[in-house]
Amino acid sequence: MTRTSQSIAWQQISACLDVTTARISGRCLRRAVFALIPPGRLAPEAALQLHASIHQPISAPAGPDTIWYVVSVDGTPVAWLTRGATVITPAADLSTFQLDLQQQAVAALSHLTRSAILELAGLRDHREQRVPGDPPIGLDESAPGREPGPRVLVADPADLTLTFWSRITPDPDVSRAHLAAVTGMALPAADGGIRTGLSTAQPRILDVHGYGRYADNRDTFDLTVLCAIERLAADHDLPVAAVGDWLRLEAGSSADPGPEQITAAFADAYTGLYPGRRDFTIAERDRLGWTTALAAAGIPDRLFDLDAFTALLFDRHVHGIPVGGRLAVFRRMTTLQAA
Repeated sequence: MTRTSQSIAWQQISACLDVTTARISGRCLRRAVFALIPPGRLAPEAALQLHASIHQPISAPAGPDTIWYVVSVDGTPVAWLTRGATVITPAADLSTFQLDLQQQAVAALSHLTRSAILELAGLRDHREQRVPGDPPIGLDESAPGREPGPRVLVADPADLTLTFWSRITPDPDVSRAHLAAVTGMALPAADGGIRTGLSTAQPRILDVHGYGRYADNRDTFDLTVLCAIERLAADHDLPVAAVGDWLRLEAGSSADPGPEQITAAFADAYTGLYPGRRDFTIAERDRLGWTTALAAAGIPDRLFDLDAFTALLFDRHVHGIPVGGRLAVFRRMTTLQAA
């Protein structure tokens, strides 16, 4: 395995990827092979636990306490992650250097990437034979009659591997309360108040379905942004995915504009629905005054090169997003890219 820098190693450890530096290594036990993870100076009981997880028979059921990922420094495991997403610092005889890096290992494993959490959540679903709520269209092909619609996969931050698919609304407060109830974070009490569940933090959105390309290659999702997408779609009678596609085209994958910026940019960008590219081009030609100018000069409309103008508009000035046989056209902006 190629060695990498320490800063990159911590990122890969948060993603539960195999990684090696001069003195640090991270190994995942996802594969059905014996991982080469020496016990080093682990205490006997911890060494036995590590050995049991590494050499666990394929036929033996893995539980939430089974070791999933191990971080070693100078040949001794300093921290590991269980299948239940619990970070453990095993008893060991560690040097000052190892103790310092142990804290960094704990921090990396305590801030897992979305992909790492989803993998552990999938293992839990399989282990407990559960389905995380109501799967969206495309994830459950066995339910052709289910009403299509966007969904979010949410969890309580205190128990991230216990996930639930659910819908949200354009209202962030209503959506937040609903997701908290779905995950068990906040449930109505008998006296009409609220009793808290595992935590009082914000529900963590781990995955989305139906929000178009906005979801591509993102590691975090902001509920207020998703609600803004829902609201813009409802206000303009557009599919939620079309608004998500536009947002990805304008903001890319690295910018994180807030709901107010997104709403303002959408108002400036959206021009409407058209039967096709040529129809928008004709409307744009008329809006810009070319039709009036040609008529005043006695030049026939047919001499205006609509094909060239169409190519210019859609290559440089507007985005066209297909919507049910029509085309939603948005003027290209720059404000969201710098957000």
